[in-house]
Amino acid sequence: MSHAAPPGPGKKPEKPPNHERWVISYADLLTLLLATFVVLYASSTRNKHKLDQEAASFIKAFHGAPSIVDKSGGSRGVMSHQPKPIPQRQETPAAANAKIPRQLTHQIAAEIQSLDKLRLQLTALLHPQLETHQVSIQSQPLTLTIQLDASVLFASGTAALKPPAAQLLHQVGASLTKLPAPFTIVVQGYTDNQPIATAAFPSNWALSAARAVSVVQLFGGDGVPGAQLAAEGFGEFRSVAPNDTDAHRAQNRRVVVVIHAPDPALGEADHGP
Repeated sequence: MSHAAPPGPGKKPEKPPNHERWVISYADLLTLLLATFVVLYASSTRNKHKLDQEAASFIKAFHGAPSIVDKSGGSRGVMSHQPKPIPQRQETPAAANAKIPRQLTHQIAAEIQSLDKLRLQLTALLHPQLETHQVSIQSQPLTLTIQLDASVLFASGTAALKPPAAQLLHQVGASLTKLPAPFTIVVQGYTDNQPIATAAFPSNWALSAARAVSVVQLFGGDGVPGAQLAAEGFGEFRSVAPNDTDAHRAQNRRVVVVIHAPDPALGEADHGP
């Protein structure tokens, strides 16, 4: 059996080989990895904080108020910011009137003055009929309405004006000729619900329209421009009283003269009844 020879004089004994030197390199590697993760985490946190600040500044610039940032876990983001509704200003009548051009205001005032002057003239002219309630006059800011009982103007079942009625309407027509050109005069005829079937008037439509045309033609002959005149017939429709008694049916047999001033807001006259 052989034995290792003892070291000679003056030689140090050899150390056994170190097989654990790899541990140092492994520890260095772990240290580097740890440092890398620390740097990445710090960078991520800093960027997130910077992103939150930038998002808050953008929303503040758009909405005028700081944003609400979601600080809960999970996917972080900026919560939607709903701007408060802007209350609408209520415009007072005085403010609305202030926007009306001065020229338009003068035009409206002139039209109202013309209609009021005509109303006074017709009230004096038709005073006897107003007293007996055979004629009525209604005034609105841009409209003047004259309602006449058909019995004052026509014999039953006819569309020919009675001589006294024609003379009276000639005086009305003379007043209408003094209105400025933009004014319009619409004559409307109405009947009761009693049927009519004659050669001249096969229906109440025909009778009511013919009566309106008779008045329009008279006004046209007095000098009222034809472009300002219109005739409408409504027959037994649009009654003002039930057709159950003679008195009520007499109220429904009527002729209405509607005088319209032009509507400045529309730039034209309103021809509706």
